[in-house]
Amino acid sequence: MGKKGGSLKTKRAEVPAFWKISKKDKRFVVRTEPGPHPKEYSYPLLVVLRDILRLGGTNKVVTQTLNDGKIYVDGKMVKSPKFPIGLMDVINIPAIGKSFRIVPRRGGLEPVEIPSQEKDFKICLVKNKSTVRGAKIMCGLHDGRVIFPAAEVDITPGDSCIVKVPEQEFQSSFKLSKGGFALLMRGERSGEVVTVEDLKPGTFSRNAIASVKLSDGTSSELPTNILMPLGNQLPNITVSRKTAS
Repeated sequence: MGKKGGSLKTKRAEVPAFWKISKKDKRFVVRTEPGPHPKEYSYPLLVVLRDILRLGGTNKVVTQTLNDGKIYVDGKMVKSPKFPIGLMDVINIPAIGKSFRIVPRRGGLEPVEIPSQEKDFKICLVKNKSTVRGAKIMCGLHDGRVIFPAAEVDITPGDSCIVKVPEQEFQSSFKLSKGGFALLMRGERSGEVVTVEDLKPGTFSRNAIASVKLSDGTSSELPTNILMPLGNQLPNITVSRKTAS
């Protein structure tokens, strides 16, 4: 019988550059399973715990920890070592009293430790909005989850919102606006919090553009689809290493 489907293995030399793992000790590494984040912009949970946070020395130790139900992602117990961990996911490890948020940094992602009071809240990017049965407003977020904000809430695709997890309760939302702050999600300077100076509408062939002031005082024009709005005042939630307490 012919081979069906893709390979179940990933060569270490082919993983995304932001995976800070050894590429010479072994040939293969676990790959992400289908889930809430694209494989090119996420980690397998095992890699985050074993190689990035160094909370388990071997595959066996981390897998046993997961099987024992000691790891939570966005408030839900996760036992699969292949579960994809991506932008703004919160990993909570009650056994050691620590929580981590996955934030953008230098073209990739990294976990940063966050205060315990933040572990129940997550900031998400709104990807789409529609009206469903019962005249309810439904918003799809960047991590695949769906929320139902009140009809009077002014929220549109491209906005960001804070959600309480795992209940998925809408808390507040932010729009990209002049004078407001935004988080750079992609590119070599990802992870920077920038100030929006001007907004230019998109055209048929070009995305909307934002003129922003970077952390070093220089200005740049960036497509708005790589910016996460943070409002006119920075929210009380860790969104990058620089805003971590």
